[in-house]
Amino acid sequence: MNRLKKVGAVVAIIIINLLLFGIIPLNILLIWKDFPQWIMILASAVDIAVVLLIAKKAFSGKVAKITAVSITSVFAGLCVLLAYACPFWNSDVFKSDRPILYYENSDLTKKEALDDLEEVMDYLRKYHVSFADGLTLEVQAKYKEVRADFESKDTVKRIELVRGVRSILHEIYDGHTSFDSWDPMLISDGPEMKGKGYSIYSVNGLTEEQMKELAEPYYSYETPRHISVNMESLFYLDLCGVEAPFEVIWRNKDGDEESRTYSRNDFINVDDYYDLQDKYIQSDNNTDYVYYETDEEKSLAVLTLKHCWISDHYRDVIRKMFSEIKAKNIKNLAIDLRGNPGGDTYVVNELFKYLPVDTYYQGDNFRKIRWNYLTFNQGGKTKNKRNTELEFDGKLYVLTDEDSLSSAMLFTEMIVDNGLGKVVGESPAVPCNSCGEITQFYFDDIGMWLSVSTAYYTRIDSSRGDYIEPDYPCEGEDAIKTLYDIVSDN
Repeated sequence: MNRLKKVGAVVAIIIINLLLFGIIPLNILLIWKDFPQWIMILASAVDIAVVLLIAKKAFSGKVAKITAVSITSVFAGLCVLLAYACPFWNSDVFKSDRPILYYENSDLTKKEALDDLEEVMDYLRKYHVSFADGLTLEVQAKYKEVRADFESKDTVKRIELVRGVRSILHEIYDGHTSFDSWDPMLISDGPEMKGKGYSIYSVNGLTEEQMKELAEPYYSYETPRHISVNMESLFYLDLCGVEAPFEVIWRNKDGDEESRTYSRNDFINVDDYYDLQDKYIQSDNNTDYVYYETDEEKSLAVLTLKHCWISDHYRDVIRKMFSEIKAKNIKNLAIDLRGNPGGDTYVVNELFKYLPVDTYYQGDNFRKIRWNYLTFNQGGKTKNKRNTELEFDGKLYVLTDEDSLSSAMLFTEMIVDNGLGKVVGESPAVPCNSCGEITQFYFDDIGMWLSVSTAYYTRIDSSRGDYIEPDYPCEGEDAIKTLYDIVSDN
């Protein structure tokens, strides 16, 4: 009976400790609203107290009691440290449900604006990989300037808060650390006009390039080539200081123009906009982001990847492609990453399974990671899980343009720096040495998202420079033609 009592006590202690640790994934995966980290301190104190009571009643020996309480205390302490270190505490990264607040340029009180500003700065200080030793002088100076501006006003427009925060983030030169609205208001007849083949040429006389110049002080990037603006978005018009009424020139590929004037009331929320897109524009379905074509005459297969999304569908497509490559004895393979904005880096690992290499350098093998007061570095090689039955030992090419970003750029880097293929097209606009691995926080009072980089990636082969330089340079739109010329010459 005494033995059963002790076993039951041990099981109870283990369960209690697991419940304590479970608070962390509960917060990361489910709890949306602010959940203070000191909760872990309180829960740890309760955990230790409960274990102490159980140990006193169940264990007769002093050593057993001390051991149970000591192990629990150490475990509780680690849980507290992890909660305070984890950059995903209270973040939205793994949550699907959230409040919806469509963009509007509403007034904030001085206190609301300052509170939001301080919350942004707190996240940067705690989690951004560049600030493990404190904020840079440039960021500190801009923060003081923005705070002083807010303190001088009775009310702060929402777009003024956005400009202020984004001007601070601009000083980091990190394209992954940003402050954005994911629920924009867009021009109501945009889908109809785009369905007719039109796109916006200018707003109030400002072209896209001119608006990029206006947005530049409020933009997060590693290089200005990364700047983009959505001229249909009320958010971007406000960000650039373009005021209503909006005189919009629509232009098609033939140079035909149509002029329309819009007020702020002519913008609709993004959900209604997407409904109109379905009506006027034939959209891709979820499986159209990856597909391939083969040309037996040229002995060429081209895999097009519009997003770096890892999925069973992606795995099925590349397996089918390599099966066809082997059956048709195709000697050239090209991966088309033009316009690919990124996503999951592990799409390239799936592809590597079909290449004749035992080990390779993974982009993630060369990064510095920061979790608040914890920083650590990764290095070394990755073992390839080879699919020897369908291995491809021909020539490999990657097609890129300036918009091959983030994981698409890393995809290219891994092929180039592991000596597995050549690049055709334009140099991607983002550098190989850059920040990433974001955590995100939603500001539900203003409907804005803060993304913060927690890792710094270093290029696999540092001797090759900061950017991917094509082996066969050409305009991105001409990459396929250039590829066919290369294959024909070979």
